[in-house]
Amino acid sequence: MSLPAEIVVRDGPAEPRAAAPLARVPMRFGAFPVTETGAFPPATAAACWVYVTLNAEIALSLPDNRALAALVESPRLRLSIDGQWLWWALRRKYPAQPLHKLSGSDLIYAIARHCADRGQRLLLLGGRPDVNAQAVATLARHAPGLQVAGAEMPFYDDRDDVLPVAHAVALGIIKAHQPDYVVLGLGASKEHRLAAVLAPLLDRRVAGLLCFGGAIDIAGGAYRRAPAAWQRGGLEGLYRVWQDPGRTLRLLRVLRILPRLARGDY
Repeated sequence: MSLPAEIVVRDGPAEPRAAAPLARVPMRFGAFPVTETGAFPPATAAACWVYVTLNAEIALSLPDNRALAALVESPRLRLSIDGQWLWWALRRKYPAQPLHKLSGSDLIYAIARHCADRGQRLLLLGGRPDVNAQAVATLARHAPGLQVAGAEMPFYDDRDDVLPVAHAVALGIIKAHQPDYVVLGLGASKEHRLAAVLAPLLDRRVAGLLCFGGAIDIAGGAYRRAPAAWQRGGLEGLYRVWQDPGRTLRLLRVLRILPRLARGDY
């Protein structure tokens, strides 16, 4: 029987190898339970799980993100560490524990290989139509035999009168494609809200919803992934700003987490 895959960050798509043992005691980053430390994907269960890759921006959003707070309290949550700063902090807090940086930009290739190997179906939901189509083609080349489809969300905003319609549209798309796994690429807060609503409706239909943020955009060529040296140096956010200066304010907001990390307040 093959071992689960550990994802190793490199230039380009990650490559699997035998996973390290799971953590011996539970790890936490503040309110967030770190459930995924090396193996991917999580085991299939009757309940549709929701996979979140945690970085500093998502961690700081918790007080204002009710959907994320609900997921944190839910047994459906599967959470790995994406941000390099958070990974450094947890290595200091849990020096004897195995913990690998598992980011959506790497895991999207891993789930493609997993599905190709098992004859399972993958759906990419989100992103511009052209970017989504290119991501589908990229993953199909990377994982020969993969059954993969892409779909964009025609609309999704925060108005209470629109959200139920958007959720119904998303549910209809998923049911029409009948995937085993769904990668969401709507932006973190929208993904969390959509996943929290849809997961209970997809039990025994879909194994997992994967909140991977910009992974579809990167696989589809809309952005370039930071080189490995920038990733190891914790400079991935700065690299994104270099490509898209409009993200400068977002990066400045994220810097608020650094004093907390320095104090060990996590």
